[in-house]
Amino acid sequence: MAKASPTENRNDGHLKRTPLDKFNRELGAKMAAFAGFELPLSFEGVIVEHVATRTSAGLFDISHMGIVDLLPAKGHDLGIAAERLEKISPISITDLRLERMRYGLLTNDEGGVVDDLIISRHDDRLRLVLNAAQTEEDLDYIQQRTSNLAKVEVRGDLAQLALQGPKSSEVLSQFSDKIDDLNFMQRHEFQIDGIDCDVSRSGYTGEDGFELIVPATSVERLADKLLQDERVVPCGLGARDSLRLEAGLCLYGHELTARTTPIEAGLAWTIQQRRRVDAAFAGAQIILRQLSSGPTRTRVGISALTRRPIRDGAELKSTEDVAVGTVTSGGFGPTCERPVAMGYVQTEFADAGTSLIADVRGKEVPCEVTTLPFVPHRYQRN
Repeated sequence: MAKASPTENRNDGHLKRTPLDKFNRELGAKMAAFAGFELPLSFEGVIVEHVATRTSAGLFDISHMGIVDLLPAKGHDLGIAAERLEKISPISITDLRLERMRYGLLTNDEGGVVDDLIISRHDDRLRLVLNAAQTEEDLDYIQQRTSNLAKVEVRGDLAQLALQGPKSSEVLSQFSDKIDDLNFMQRHEFQIDGIDCDVSRSGYTGEDGFELIVPATSVERLADKLLQDERVVPCGLGARDSLRLEAGLCLYGHELTARTTPIEAGLAWTIQQRRRVDAAFAGAQIILRQLSSGPTRTRVGISALTRRPIRDGAELKSTEDVAVGTVTSGGFGPTCERPVAMGYVQTEFADAGTSLIADVRGKEVPCEVTTLPFVPHRYQRN
């Protein structure tokens, strides 16, 4: 495994910090531990930041995410590296076009999800953006399965920002009017205020928005420049979580685990028809059987019928007091103006409108199954 020059993210037994750590603290960030990092939980407050992202533009430090380049080994081409990666992913990678991106999954031999990730196609490489807590495990798994046909390069020299919300395009278009030409899940390299940026129209909030991968040495200057725009508000993990929850987006370790299949998670749409036919990926037999016959449990949205939030880990019961599932994420939805949650229930209880009872610390909270997402996605697709 080749490693680029290290950043401040040195792991010396303590929580790691992103290149924006000092900058975030100077902005007044309230810090919290997450995935081995110390990251901003909030600046002005979760609800303020949530609403700002839904109505204007929020700026998030997401430099904790693992950025990894997959390159062909000497004597091989990128197509071979993509083919090897397809052995541990049910998505189609070999046909990914230049400057396009795809949300995907790594799966194990039991059909469980090792991680979810974003894969983008560059001239000479595939770029993978991995969940911070899974990066080391992912790297070991990828190297094990790609053998000598691909080279993995950890890009510790890069940092990442997310600019999300309906005003994000207007903010970035000040630097290049071509940025707004990007559609959802497309990327291109731009210069923003003299900084080389790998800009993609993507995000984890359900809003139109962009993610910017930049040299770690330049990320503070870029963040400062973007925050000079009065439409942009600094945001932390709290708002990022409430936004993705309302958008019905999975979080690894909660909705996705090594024991959860893509079909149970409602992610069958990530498996292109070619992969369903070739069945040449880890866990294919189990995943395709569930795709054909249906899973015994499935991910659903859950709306509380009181103001009491339903938290991760709460048991879900039928109105006949029979255990039927578990909550995996929950909290207050500022846009919905009510408590919302996601979880897994037995398939016969997964229809929208089904009445359930959540056991929240011994208190019974009435709730019902709700169609996801709670807030419609507003991705830019021309």
